[in-house]
Amino acid sequence: MRTPAEPLVPAERDPRKLRKTALWLFVIMIASGIGIYTAYVKWGHRQAQDQAEHARPGIVGRIDNKSEFGVVRQDASGAKISDLFGKVWVVCGVSVKQPDTWKATREVLLRLNQKYAGRDDFRIVCFTVDPNQEDPAVLDAAAKEIGAGLPNWWFVGAGEQYVHKFLKNQLKLGIMPHQKDGKWVYDSSVTLIDRDRHIRRAVVPQKRGGPPYVAAFDFAQAAEWDAAGKKTGIDKTNTEQLEFLLVQTIEELLAQPVTP
Repeated sequence: MRTPAEPLVPAERDPRKLRKTALWLFVIMIASGIGIYTAYVKWGHRQAQDQAEHARPGIVGRIDNKSEFGVVRQDASGAKISDLFGKVWVVCGVSVKQPDTWKATREVLLRLNQKYAGRDDFRIVCFTVDPNQEDPAVLDAAAKEIGAGLPNWWFVGAGEQYVHKFLKNQLKLGIMPHQKDGKWVYDSSVTLIDRDRHIRRAVVPQKRGGPPYVAAFDFAQAAEWDAAGKKTGIDKTNTEQLEFLLVQTIEELLAQPVTP
């Protein structure tokens, strides 16, 4: 014979334990929320750093402040390399008696000269690679022909050895200027220098989220690519895209102060 089951009695809940449990759940929820938010902020910060790093103009070297030497400008006035320190300046090698060798570069420089006319913190500097034959009178005639004038645009000469070493070793250009078959062979790329003497290059973004790469402002090469029909994948030619990156970089550098 079965024993009658005892009636079920509801468990008595301790209000203090319930409040304690609720408090712990609340604390865990808050801690989890803070953890998620902190992780999100850190992720966002890393993303911002990555984007800033990708957008930052590439630094490939720095002009030694001990590499000072004098130059003679197109009006026969003397100047020093250090006169450009603290400014943003673009510099390239030229042979004014061989205008075709820097045609693509010259067209870009003319637009930069117009865009930044009157700015005392921006300069264009063209070093003749043939200072023995292209004296200030020759440089002045070439400058006037294209409408380039001081103080914004310098055509300068110095000792041939100083100029060639400066272009190759300090500005990191591709080749040492030299003559071949009676013609000057040299790298006509534009080099961009910031206020702190850093040599800057373009950071070129890649399609499909690939890592960007640092490129020289070589407008002669860009013009060759355009002539060969090589596409950029955007609505700009190679020359237009490279000039866009140059101007974008100049704008960023002009907005930065000199590092104390």
